[in-house]
Amino acid sequence: MTVSGQADELAALKAQLEALQARVNQLETQPEMPALADGVSLITFRRGSEATADWQTGRVSEAIPAGSGLTIAITPSADLPAPVHEVTVSGYVKGDVIYDFDEDLGDYFSYTAITGRRDQDHVRLHARQTRFAIKSKSDTAIGQIRTVIEGDFLSGGSFGNTDFRLRWAWGEWDFIPNWTFGAGRYDTNFMSPFTGTTTVDFNGDVGLIGTSRTNQVRLTYASGGMTFAFAVEEPLGDLGDLIDQFGESFVTAENSSNDIPNFTARWQYDAPGGHQFLISGVMQNYHTDSALGGVSDSAVGWGVQGAANINLADIATLTASVMYGDGIGSYLFGNTIGAYVDVDGDIHTTEALGLYAGVIFNVTDTTSLNLSWGYADMNKSEVLRASADNTTIDVMSAHANILWRPVEQLRLGWEVMWADRKFLDFDGVDADIRQADVWRAQFGAWFYF
Repeated sequence: MTVSGQADELAALKAQLEALQARVNQLETQPEMPALADGVSLITFRRGSEATADWQTGRVSEAIPAGSGLTIAITPSADLPAPVHEVTVSGYVKGDVIYDFDEDLGDYFSYTAITGRRDQDHVRLHARQTRFAIKSKSDTAIGQIRTVIEGDFLSGGSFGNTDFRLRWAWGEWDFIPNWTFGAGRYDTNFMSPFTGTTTVDFNGDVGLIGTSRTNQVRLTYASGGMTFAFAVEEPLGDLGDLIDQFGESFVTAENSSNDIPNFTARWQYDAPGGHQFLISGVMQNYHTDSALGGVSDSAVGWGVQGAANINLADIATLTASVMYGDGIGSYLFGNTIGAYVDVDGDIHTTEALGLYAGVIFNVTDTTSLNLSWGYADMNKSEVLRASADNTTIDVMSAHANILWRPVEQLRLGWEVMWADRKFLDFDGVDADIRQADVWRAQFGAWFYF
């Protein structure tokens, strides 16, 4: 019986070997795959945008999920371990339903639209925050090169214009280890990229960064958790930060002429345990030219910022910042002017202070609770001397929301917000200080593609 069982096993093994040999003979008779010609690459498509996920653009609160989007990877040959060029396409469609309890403030919570009109409750629906982005990452013989082009439909103010708006058009080059050169349109180097909570409202709270994207050239050094960056940026004087005395708010002085760019510097440290710290500064020059009318004069404006994110046992995150400057202008959200030209042609910079604090509670893996508060204060005596209608003296805001993400491609948010604003009401003869507060409720749905 033992001899019979061994014979059966040998017969089965022989049959398996014969089948394996037949399969080998079949593979040998198939034609070989032709070798790739010079200049021909392998192109692959895959779901997700992980290829550029580690290159954070914009605020962390606005990040698009890495599992969304599409990645196109190009590899010169199958022998290379990784693609040398990757392009990701991502974005989202966002629909908003807004109810204003006091007055219509537009498609986003516009603080300068708070003028004390009462009993003007208003319903508004729009999809202007819908966003589209293309990013790339290329490994070259002279270092990695990255690009981003992103836009949305929030051009032309807060009331209905749906023209496409360019947010970023930016390129970076790692020309030597730890050093990066960048140029184009990008977030101002003065901005803190990690401060703030995610809000359903596009604007968020005052006290944070105002002018968040500028045209610039930047040099960055990064080592470990430390980052230091210096940038030369587009001046903002003749874009609205400098106004005429007795002129309407946001109207540029007629003979304003930018002659020196803005300079910004930022130091950031990502500490162990999920904590983050930042110090940044900005300097800008205001200038008028007699060749354009009036007289020539110059004044220097400046601003500083300190910010921190504190991880509270991985359950919550405390995010806070303080911003102060003389002539800081629209870098501070909630501030309406940076400087004004008096009747004698002299430029006067205006002081401003911004405070912000927020808490992010991670209720579950898919649900978060966000609470935030902001305050912006302008020097009252300087605002009165400027005599510009609708100029903010101080403004306070608060946002509270619940965000739920049932799947990675969908996020839903319910939010209530409040603001109280004190401003100058000037009719060309009399100047009065007025105060008004407003409430708004908003629902938003992000559909990531």
